[in-house]
Amino acid sequence: MAAMVVFGYGVYHYLGSLKSRVTTEKAVAPAKAKFSLPGSVYVAQGGALYRLRAGSFQQIASGGWTQPSPGPTGQLLAVKREAQSSDLYLLDYDGHVVKQLTHNANTDVHLNHWSFYPRLSGDGQTIYYSWDPKDPGNFYRVDLAVYAMPVDGLQRQARAWTDPNQYTGGDVQPAPLKSGGLIYAKFGLTPDGKNISQLWLTTRAHATGTALTKEEDGCAQPALSSDGKRLAMVCTSAGQPSKLMLADFDGKALGPATVVASGLVGAPGWAPDGSGVLYLSGQDTTGHFQLFFQDLTPPAQIPAGPAAPASAKPTGPATPLPAPTPKPARQLTTSNDYDATSAPAWLAG
Repeated sequence: MAAMVVFGYGVYHYLGSLKSRVTTEKAVAPAKAKFSLPGSVYVAQGGALYRLRAGSFQQIASGGWTQPSPGPTGQLLAVKREAQSSDLYLLDYDGHVVKQLTHNANTDVHLNHWSFYPRLSGDGQTIYYSWDPKDPGNFYRVDLAVYAMPVDGLQRQARAWTDPNQYTGGDVQPAPLKSGGLIYAKFGLTPDGKNISQLWLTTRAHATGTALTKEEDGCAQPALSSDGKRLAMVCTSAGQPSKLMLADFDGKALGPATVVASGLVGAPGWAPDGSGVLYLSGQDTTGHFQLFFQDLTPPAQIPAGPAAPASAKPTGPATPLPAPTPKPARQLTTSNDYDATSAPAWLAG
């Protein structure tokens, strides 16, 4: 029990100290990208939000911002962290505040709350996010749960969707389905006290749900393609480097996963048309996370040789064509240092 209390205490104060470091660090404008991507990409670095368009970065907001994601038409969802709390906001594409969605600060620090990982539902009517419900008997237990609130509603209308395992960190990183369901990362503890993470699928609030990945795979950070048919995730098996993996998703289960990248990787974000994935990769043991792009468009097929004359006799089974070589990932930036918990938000416009 004492270890559990310490864990909750550590989570609470880690979140606060994380924000303190971010807001006191001077934001440095990212260097120009090595190549251009279509549309606009929004990223977080040093408490500031930047827009990458036509190969150049422009700062649009500063002062504790992180985790931008697509919002209602013409808007972004984002998190603003304060010293002992964080809130969700709607911003326009130029970083101006449209609306503050949550109000988590309290004069009693024990009653402060944290909101993270905002995601818009497929129908654009609901915002899913992680929030820490308080345990009146133990303020040091901080386990995030996934909540849902109407885009045009108030925070008091928010309702819990998941029931987190206690003293684990909870349920985070919701990825809403067009069907109305939800994929999210659930943290837990093994009988010998090791922390684990799995991806879970749930179809409605407080439903038991279904595990999509195995405990031993250590998967988190789910990101769905715009058509909802492919899932990117980051998996870290015990003693192994992290792997960015892709798998087909039929609405109920994942197909076989393929490894896209390995090492200090994370925070995947899809191209608007599903043609590729952006992700972050640390350049050394201290981080210094840079943007990488994995092109997922099918490689050009190797043309077949000339057809045999009609009179030629068959000499055996046809030789299969060589499999196309997957395209290598391309490093987009070299001297920046992005927020490793903030996936890039890639929009078409």
